[in-house]
Amino acid sequence: MVPTLLVVVALAAQPAPVSTVTRSVAFGACTKKAVPVADLDASEVVVEESGQKRPVLALTRDPRALEVAVVVDTSAATASYYRSDLASAVLAFWRALPQGTKVAVFTSGPPSRIVDFGTDLAPAEPVLQKVACAGKNYAFETIADAARALAARPPARRALVYVGSDAIEASQARTADAMTALGEAQVPPTIVLLTAMGGGVSMGGPAAGQATGWDVQGFMGKMAQAYGGSFAAALSSQAAAKWLSLSAAELSAPYLLRYESAGGPAGPVSVTVKRKDVKLRVGRPQLVTVVVRPGDALASH
Repeated sequence: MVPTLLVVVALAAQPAPVSTVTRSVAFGACTKKAVPVADLDASEVVVEESGQKRPVLALTRDPRALEVAVVVDTSAATASYYRSDLASAVLAFWRALPQGTKVAVFTSGPPSRIVDFGTDLAPAEPVLQKVACAGKNYAFETIADAARALAARPPARRALVYVGSDAIEASQARTADAMTALGEAQVPPTIVLLTAMGGGVSMGGPAAGQATGWDVQGFMGKMAQAYGGSFAAALSSQAAAKWLSLSAAELSAPYLLRYESAGGPAGPVSVTVKRKDVKLRVGRPQLVTVVVRPGDALASH
């Protein structure tokens, strides 16, 4: 008879099953001068998750078609520079996107879809130029509308862009609705906020009308970060156009990266490239496969 102590020791010595997780993460690459970088190799890429390096399994171009919803501020706050700067920046952004990209344009003062999803810029240009700026900026309602419009369409690579002032009407219900819609659509937002040209407003809701301002810039930055997007605070409409050109360049060089990870929830992921002057926008990691070993052939796809 084997002593109980030896049985316990033998069981303790058995190797515990180890789960190997494969995750994918999408990212866009461009130079600091807004030129798409279309020739990256897996050997140039370094992935870190929760501060630890992870093995790179594969790097490929993202083959999915691109659909973009643009939200442009047409409130009274932008009346002096909408036609001369904002409309032209949105049109330049559209022209810089990959051929075949379907784009829709929404205005936030008040919320409206003025250009439906399509690839032809020519009929959209006069529509954008004829908008009369007036009223308040309902950016969060419009972001929610645009995200839901993307979610209702066939699966595609999705992006949502907001460009406008920080004079935004908001409440806890409005901001929560926008966050929920972005999450359900799985769309990374690009936020270009004109911080010196709007003059922020107070948070609405039960405290509306009180002199309690809120941090529009901080909230927008966290919203973009939460969904793998990007945020830029622009001090002029010309600077906003530059940020939009960078976004178009990132969207024009899309990649899908697969890497090996440990089991459990994904930690914060960063992707860097061993090449000078390359800028990346990294999305949220997605689970691809889980394999448990040794002795257990469980696989989840």
